[in-house]
Amino acid sequence: MAKQIEICYYNSFVLTGGRKPGLWHIEESRIKGDFNGVSTDYGARAYITDEEYGIRRRPNAMIYSGVFNSKTKTNKTNEFPTGESITRAVDIANGSIQKLHAEDTNLNIFQQHKVNKALIDKDAIYTAEGVGLTSTGARVIGEIVPYTGRFGISDNPESFAYFANRKYFVDKSRGAVMRLSQNGLEKISDYGMIDFFRDNLELISSDYYGGGEIGRVYGMYDSRHDEYVVSLQHSSISGGKKSIDSPNYSTATGFLTLGFCEKTNGWVSFYSYKPTFGFSMRNQFYTFNKYDIYKHYKGDKYNNFYNSQFNDPSYITLIMNDGSSQIKTFTSINYEGSSGWIMDRAEAENVSRDGYVYSSQKEEAYKIPKKGVTIIDNNGMTIDVGFKLRESKYYADLKQKIPYDSSNYSAAFNNNTINTTLGIKGYHAEIDMLYHEPTGLGNKVELYAVSNEIKI
Repeated sequence: MAKQIEICYYNSFVLTGGRKPGLWHIEESRIKGDFNGVSTDYGARAYITDEEYGIRRRPNAMIYSGVFNSKTKTNKTNEFPTGESITRAVDIANGSIQKLHAEDTNLNIFQQHKVNKALIDKDAIYTAEGVGLTSTGARVIGEIVPYTGRFGISDNPESFAYFANRKYFVDKSRGAVMRLSQNGLEKISDYGMIDFFRDNLELISSDYYGGGEIGRVYGMYDSRHDEYVVSLQHSSISGGKKSIDSPNYSTATGFLTLGFCEKTNGWVSFYSYKPTFGFSMRNQFYTFNKYDIYKHYKGDKYNNFYNSQFNDPSYITLIMNDGSSQIKTFTSINYEGSSGWIMDRAEAENVSRDGYVYSSQKEEAYKIPKKGVTIIDNNGMTIDVGFKLRESKYYADLKQKIPYDSSNYSAAFNNNTINTTLGIKGYHAEIDMLYHEPTGLGNKVELYAVSNEIKI
């Protein structure tokens, strides 16, 4: 059989003076290319020349090659026969394809603004009643079926993570974090974090060609704690401890890392590490700190990430909102957990005495230190403050930091004295519980429950 040989060269010039690759077509007339072998005539042939050859980019299309089988030594991965139907395309109106994920006998296709499912090695046929059936076919990528809902993965395929039959990703364009499962698409950012993701995802830029900073949204799954961990990373993002007295705690800048727990179906915690990638293997969780891999949950030190001890305090912010439509006085606070927790902040909005005007002024409770703290006031009297252990719970009264005074909301308060006025008044209260032991960094501490007493 005669052979056709293509030779590509790069030293030809076009009239515009630019360099452009050239292509020669040489066809042998000798059977098998043997020297002095039997020659054949050309016979009747049709020739066609492509004058507009070049690279074509189809961001919404897929193409597949021939098969590869290591057992039979079959390798056709370099064959793309144009006579066969080897391409499949999705609607370009939904943006480019950013991520492909094969799952069992289906292929999940993540576009910028849409998620689709395609059948693998089978196709769909329909009965006269319009009922869809699947049948084995020669087509590698079968019918493409879109999932309900206009959500996509935007320009952040790095946010994709999966575990079992659940897939997670971030749609930055719509300010949403999504979960794809057998129930279809679900917006898990709606579980108490709508404003948070809407505001922070808007700060992340994807300006690839404008010269600006490129923001990233890294997603990973922690199978040890059944959590989808997502890290928003951009210089304009900031978070961390904010106290009414502005203590010297460093604030996390440039990233926010938090986790969504499948057990509670909610967002459970912020984390103090900044990963560049992560994965789970054999019930262990690993993340990358730039190019170094790090194993979590090892050793006996807590708040230790990438072999560095995190020196800032651990804290949790709680919202006390019993009887949300009623004005009430929050009189006390108690918690169950390790000794050493302090109440760093407690605030409740003021309500005017006539009951008709809702004021933006806030009443603040004096900080409640840990158990066994004694303060000396201006009169030299010692006052024992802090949480007191009663029936396996740590208990303390909420005392105002600024007395309620309708004529002067900015009444002075001496930090060396404690106001004896009990309770703070409002519709709801925000409370920060904080744990920070300078001499005990890395120790395990626990906080099981926080509750309060109110008077209507």
